[in-house]
Amino acid sequence: MYWTETIPEPPRAPEPPPPLYAPPQLPPSPPFNVCARYATLGTLLNVSYWMWRLNPSATVPAMLSGAVDVVKQSAVIAVFMVTISRLASEGVLDRLAEAISSGDAFKALGAASSPQIVSSIVWAVSVSVALYYAVSVVGGGFVNSAEYGSYLQLVRTGRLSVSDVVENSGGRWVEMAWTVMVTEALKYGPLAASLLWIFTSGVESAVLGGAGGVLSKALLWLAVLAAACVATVALLALTVYAYPAAANGKYGFSAIKDSVRVCKAFPGKTAAYLMLRGSSFLAIAASSYAASLFSVQVSSVAAALASLVAVPVLHALKTAIYVRGEPQPVVIPLPVGPPVIGDAPRYVLKKGVEGVRVGLRELAIFLSDPGNLPYHLISASTFAAGVAAGKQVSSSGLGRLVRALGYESGRVNPAFRGFAIPFLAVDISFHNWQVSLATALSGLALAVPTLITMMFNGFILGLVGSLVPDLAMFLAAILPHGIVELPAFVVSGSVGLRLSVRFLKALGKGGASSRSEVHDAARQAIYAVLGLVPLFLLAGFVEAFATPLIMRSYGWK
Repeated sequence: MYWTETIPEPPRAPEPPPPLYAPPQLPPSPPFNVCARYATLGTLLNVSYWMWRLNPSATVPAMLSGAVDVVKQSAVIAVFMVTISRLASEGVLDRLAEAISSGDAFKALGAASSPQIVSSIVWAVSVSVALYYAVSVVGGGFVNSAEYGSYLQLVRTGRLSVSDVVENSGGRWVEMAWTVMVTEALKYGPLAASLLWIFTSGVESAVLGGAGGVLSKALLWLAVLAAACVATVALLALTVYAYPAAANGKYGFSAIKDSVRVCKAFPGKTAAYLMLRGSSFLAIAASSYAASLFSVQVSSVAAALASLVAVPVLHALKTAIYVRGEPQPVVIPLPVGPPVIGDAPRYVLKKGVEGVRVGLRELAIFLSDPGNLPYHLISASTFAAGVAAGKQVSSSGLGRLVRALGYESGRVNPAFRGFAIPFLAVDISFHNWQVSLATALSGLALAVPTLITMMFNGFILGLVGSLVPDLAMFLAAILPHGIVELPAFVVSGSVGLRLSVRFLKALGKGGASSRSEVHDAARQAIYAVLGLVPLFLLAGFVEAFATPLIMRSYGWK
């Protein structure tokens, strides 16, 4: 019997695990869901756009951000109105106007540096900064919770509704507000500290006197400021994922630590994202500036596109990059769609027209409901009270001060001349509509910002009216377009008031039914303001084309 000896094969070395960034084996062509960990930046950008494209509610956080801006501005406006009214009632503005009109620079400087004015300015600036910072932190907690909680949900589920946005806004807003406070302090702390040091150093040099070493001090200040700017840019990059991290359950310094971890894990993707975001907004700003050189005003249109299209897509992209670092790979339940460039312009126009059509229907329902009459009356009364306050303060010295500073009444704005008036009309319309949308949604902040915004716009109208030589000239400048624009603005205020009341009632009820009611109220408010778009377009074109002609026929130059 013969035995055959089998020679064993040498043991094979174990195959190395596939690298983290190696693309998985995918079908040869779309559609296939995207694994965030292995996707390229271009793929993530495409999917981020299509997440926004297929979920119109992804735009709502950007709208809420505009509402928070109104809340911040209303805090500053309230302080401004109180300060101006107090100075006017004490006769300080009259004395300042008289000193400026005298032509004596020393007398004018002495009047401007009077104890009443200096103390009022210090009080106003201190209170405004404190209120602005407090609203920024609290409002940032709500908005960033709504925004990044919604984008995390989009990345993981591919679906989002207005009720999801509202639920995300209140889910962890306290923790998000803490994260906002820590992150913003860290980002801008070096810059703020350097500016404070430069200011105190400059004041000290001015008090001590002497011209020696001025150049060396100036160079030192510039060097410190440059170093602070570099540090701020670096911190902006390192904390770019802090808010997605907070929406994912890590707060404060833990969110910043998690952001740094993701930056280290994906430095190329992070740098590319930052360059993409910076170049996008730089391109929008450059286009707007270049157009203005030819007297073409498109800044409001550009701002609307940036806030309602670019910001949601880019923030969704940032969230998608963040989830690449999750321990378990996240599969975005959407396939790669057609190219963004070819789809976006057509879709934005189509969706805008559809939204306006639905908005007109919602606006008609809102206006025909007799239960909304109290909101209309309160909104109109607040606006009228602002007009009366503006006229009163103007007659108490503010109008005289404005004239002393060089204002010439009876002159038409030179922007209403030239070949680009149609662009100006559209730009005016978009600006007024954006203000109205933010005013309406600021009703979620318990109606106070809505009322302050209504009063301030009336205040400005009353002030301007007091500067016009006679009533006929004032009406010629306001009525042609104001007969459409002012009622539309008042309606946006009443929409905000109703939203505020319904929001408070829903909070009182609690539970799932309250979320549904807030969802319905926010949706109706957004669509009602969309229904105002044709009115603002009509008012904008009348203001650009007809109002200047009527003004000149009544004595305007």
